[in-house]
Amino acid sequence: MIIQTATANFLIEMSEPNSGCVLVRSNSQEELHRFFGSLEISLSNDLYYAFEVRSCKQEFANALILMVKEIDYSQFTEFNLHMS
Repeated sequence: MIIQTATANFLIEMSEPNSGCVLVRSNSQEELHRFFGSLEISLSNDLYYAFEVRSCKQEFANALILMVKEIDYSQFTEFNLHMS
């Protein structure tokens, strides 16, 4: 899964089968630290997502909640949902 914010891009992958963890890679070490500050951030082999952190699913869920809380809905344009 890819998540893009105004300040960074995140790539989320399963860390290991049945481990209950995810691997979160990003192009921004600062944003990884902001969302996963208590976890160790390391360099990845990916050129675009140069930094990574392993996170349990609960820590990842908490980081997603923070990301959603930071959404600026005033920048969304109005749209109508038309049913056919």
